[in-house]
Amino acid sequence: MRRVLIANRGAIAARAVDTFRMLGWSPIAVVASSDPQRLHALAADGCEYLEGTGLAQTYDHAGRIAEAALRCGAEAVYPGYGALAEDPELPERLAAAGIAFVGPSAQVLAAARDKDHAVATADRLGLPVLPHATGHGAIAELVADIGPPVILKPVTGCGGLGVRIVHTQAEAERALALIGADGGDDWYAERYVERGAVVGVTVAVDDAGTVHPLGERESLLVDGSMKLLEASPVRGVPPELVERMRTDTARLVTGMGLRGVATVEFIAGAGSEGATGARSHWFLEVNGRLPLAYRMCEAQTGLDVVALQMELAQGALPAPGRIRVDRDTHCLEARLFIEPAAGGAPGRITALDLAPEPGVTYNCALDVRGPVVLDNIVTQVLALGGSRGAAAGAVLRAVEGSGISGVATCAEEIAVWLRGSGLVAPERLGSQALGV
Repeated sequence: MRRVLIANRGAIAARAVDTFRMLGWSPIAVVASSDPQRLHALAADGCEYLEGTGLAQTYDHAGRIAEAALRCGAEAVYPGYGALAEDPELPERLAAAGIAFVGPSAQVLAAARDKDHAVATADRLGLPVLPHATGHGAIAELVADIGPPVILKPVTGCGGLGVRIVHTQAEAERALALIGADGGDDWYAERYVERGAVVGVTVAVDDAGTVHPLGERESLLVDGSMKLLEASPVRGVPPELVERMRTDTARLVTGMGLRGVATVEFIAGAGSEGATGARSHWFLEVNGRLPLAYRMCEAQTGLDVVALQMELAQGALPAPGRIRVDRDTHCLEARLFIEPAAGGAPGRITALDLAPEPGVTYNCALDVRGPVVLDNIVTQVLALGGSRGAAAGAVLRAVEGSGISGVATCAEEIAVWLRGSGLVAPERLGSQALGV
C-alpha cells in the first residue's frame, strides 16, 4: 500500500489520517518529540518523530519533514493548513527526492506567500488593490502620502503573524523606527480599511485550469490576526460585490497558475462613493492551501475537501458543474483559541466537556492528560441552520454550555459578541453562564 506522510498535528492531522485511509493510502503521522499532544497519531499506520522544540524546529521545518518522508518511504506528503503548507521549500525538497506534494508547486507557493509579488500580480490581472508599499523607505513615503491608518505585515508572513495596525501618526513613526532598525526590507504596508468586511473565496483548480467554487464566507469577529467567528453565505456585502469577488478569484488563481485548493481574501468597505453608501472591494491575499474553515466548505458542497485535494494532486478533472455550493445552508464557525499563558508557559487542559448541541460539530484532538505546548486552539465549533440566526444560536449554546478548564480561551469574547449581535432571538438567549 502506498504511504502518505501527514505533515501536521491536531485535528486536521487526525482528519487527514481518516481520509487517506479511506482513499486506500497508508497514513504515517509526524510527532515532535517535545510535543505531549499526540492523539492525531493514534490512528495512523506509523509515526515519524521530529527532534527539536517549537514549531519552527519541528512541524514547520521543511527539511525535517522531507527527511521524515524519505525515512518512511512516503510517496506523497500532505500538509493540511498552517505555515508549512505555505512554505515553498517543502515542495522543492520533495520534488528533488521524487516525492509528491499535495498542494501547489514551489514556484506558485513562493509567489502567493510574497505579499508584494501577490499584490503586483493581482494588480496586473485587473483586480482592485489598495495603496501599498514594500520596504522601509517606500512605506515611509506611503504613510506620508495617505496618512494613517495603515496596516503593516511581514512580506512572507502567514496566518496573520506579526501584523500590526497603526492608527495615528505617532504610532506610525514608532512602527517605522522599529522596522527601520531591522532594515525594513521584509515589511509590507497597505491602507487599512476601517470597519471593512473580510471575505474569503475558496476554490478548487484542476490541471486544465478549470475553477470550481467551494464557497465564500465572511469574518464576523476578529481579534488581532485571529478570526474568531466566520459565517457563510456572505450577508455583510451586496450579492453583486460577492459575485465580482468570485470572478476576481478565478482570474487570479488561473493567472498565477495555481492548482489545488486555494482561498483568495478580499476586504470590502466604502469606496470613493462612500457618501452614497456604495461599496468597493480590494484584494488582500491568496493562500494556496486548505483553509482553516474547510468544514464550512464541506457543509455547503457535500465534499470531503481533503480527498478533493488529493484527487486534484493526482490530476483528476472534476466534471463541470459536479461541485455545487448550497448557499441555502447557513454555517457559522467559532474558534476557541487558547490565550497565551503568562511567561509563555505551557498550559494544561484539566477539563474538556464539549456540550452536545443539535446541528453542532466540534473539531478537537487535544488530550487532557498532557500539557498544551504547541497548539493554539482548543476546538472549532461549527453549526448549520436554515438561517444565520439559527446557526448563531446553536454556536452560542455550544460555547456557553461547554466546560474548558486549565487554559484561558476566547470563549467569553465570542459569547459576548453573539449575545450582542442581534443574530440570536431574545427568547433563545437565556441566562446561561459560561462554563469556562
